[in-house]
Amino acid sequence: MQRKWVKNVPKETLKEMMAEKVSPSFKRPSFKDVLAEQIIIISKRSACLFYNIGAVIFKGDQILSFGYNGPSKGDVHCYEVGCARIVNGELKKGAGLCRGSHGELNAIGNAAKNGISIDGASMMITTRPCMVCAKQIVNQGIKEVYYLFEYDREQEVKKYLNRLGVKLIHYKYKSESLKK
Repeated sequence: MQRKWVKNVPKETLKEMMAEKVSPSFKRPSFKDVLAEQIIIISKRSACLFYNIGAVIFKGDQILSFGYNGPSKGDVHCYEVGCARIVNGELKKGAGLCRGSHGELNAIGNAAKNGISIDGASMMITTRPCMVCAKQIVNQGIKEVYYLFEYDREQEVKKYLNRLGVKLIHYKYKSESLKK
């Protein structure tokens, strides 16, 4: 079924319009699908050699802040000098050597730096948060966390957030362009 308004528009004008939006099958992406695409793009700013994490904090349909993982302002980038966790050719997991700050923490910090209240807001991140980030999410009053991909460690985060009243939602985005 064609859109009713189309029949009253000259063909030359229709050719100038975006064809997919004139099509009767066109459907706008949801706000959360747009956020999912944004965090994938934001995550590409990451300097980490292991994870690309993007995070956005929002309230309703208003974006409040975003962040991605990487070293502190002014510090060297891992892709330039190598990962600080690799010592004598061995990866030292959990040794506290990482230069990076997590995307969730950077989004929270960016909001604070700009005087933006995030109490009662929601967050969407590329990967389920770790325990350190989960604690700050709780402390800052974020009520919902949507994530696109699983984090292969720290499964207790799910129970922790649930116990403290934060909804953790594995977001099933609709865009084919975002599939891993």
